[in-house]
Amino acid sequence: MMIGTIRINLIVALLAGIFTFALSIGNNLFLSSCIKAGYSFLILFVVTFGFRWVLGLLIGPVSSLEDSLLENSSSGVGQNLDLSTPDEDEETRQLMKSNLTNQTKDAQSNDMQFSPLNPPKLVTKNNLDPEQLAGALRRMSED
Repeated sequence: MMIGTIRINLIVALLAGIFTFALSIGNNLFLSSCIKAGYSFLILFVVTFGFRWVLGLLIGPVSSLEDSLLENSSSGVGQNLDLSTPDEDEETRQLMKSNLTNQTKDAQSNDMQFSPLNPPKLVTKNNLDPEQLAGALRRMSED
């Protein structure tokens, strides 16, 4: 099982050959560039067969897929798409207004419950005894 036709192989291989020729003509002789482009064409022509075969195995039989699509199309299910929007009636407007007012009330009640953080003030000790400070410094230096 292969997906696609041999035309895919030819297109991929031809593009690879032209790309190889264009990149190698600047550094090689004309005959050498033609040979490299030919090799590139042949290699990718064969590799594309393998790639198409692997895709065919992964996807499965294409004919059964097409048959199932044809059976589904004859039933008419899923053939029409309705893109029209329904008219906005009064109930929908009232529902939207009530949701909007509920949100604003919640926001106001959250604002009332908020209280700013009041951290304690830092207190500095003034008038410390210099002898006590010197003693504390000596004890810390001994450790």
